[in-house]
Amino acid sequence: MPKLFYIAGHGAGDPGASGNRYQEAERVRALGNRLKAIGGDNVILGDFNRNYYADNGISTLNIPKDYLILEAHMDAGAPSARGGHVIINAGFTADKYDSALAAMLSRILPGRSSMIVGRNDLANPNRAAAGGYNYRLVEFGFITNAEDVRIFNSRMDDIACGILDAFGIGKLELKSEEEEDMREIVQAKNGKGQYYFDGYALHGFSSEAEKKVIMDMYKRHTGRDLKTHVYSDEDFEKLAKVLARNGK
Repeated sequence: MPKLFYIAGHGAGDPGASGNRYQEAERVRALGNRLKAIGGDNVILGDFNRNYYADNGISTLNIPKDYLILEAHMDAGAPSARGGHVIINAGFTADKYDSALAAMLSRILPGRSSMIVGRNDLANPNRAAAGGYNYRLVEFGFITNAEDVRIFNSRMDDIACGILDAFGIGKLELKSEEEEDMREIVQAKNGKGQYYFDGYALHGFSSEAEKKVIMDMYKRHTGRDLKTHVYSDEDFEKLAKVLARNGK
């Protein structure tokens, strides 16, 4: 089975493009994490603490030549500009992987007039070509377009599965990130206040401002609103006792 080496663009202090309350570097790393979770050992993540453009990382890669490389980015432009596409070195012809990625993007993140573009003015495609690697840079929509960001966040697993399908990599049988996520705002009917449940312990809020920080951070990382669950007095007390008994 093919091996995919995934490079998340920007990083190491460079946030990349920003828009709609998100930053490019963080979003493509979130996609990488889902890709790895679903693709397993056949997905190899590049170092998320690095900026492979700024530190010339592709020129010093030490991976097998038969690994397939995808470098992930999100584009920026006018608020109306949208859609994803695949960028390859201008000296090459698109292969079956590039074509499959382009077809997936046209379904999930449409809007580009050209789905595969050859460029000779970008450093990393040129570096990969010089190193003999099978490489492409993919723009997963525009971070400056609200609809692209909504789709990217809400369909991240679909995009990850589409990438794996494009490269012929099998998928593990995993629950979605949303199904596994137990985090919520806990509220008791008896007016004892609200708490943040992180899946392990209850944490009281010292202020509404603190609560807002937690909720904003959750949405920034997941693309979803943090849900509030109102417990009956009896169930709230049971939950608190169970967590206390487990030392949480």
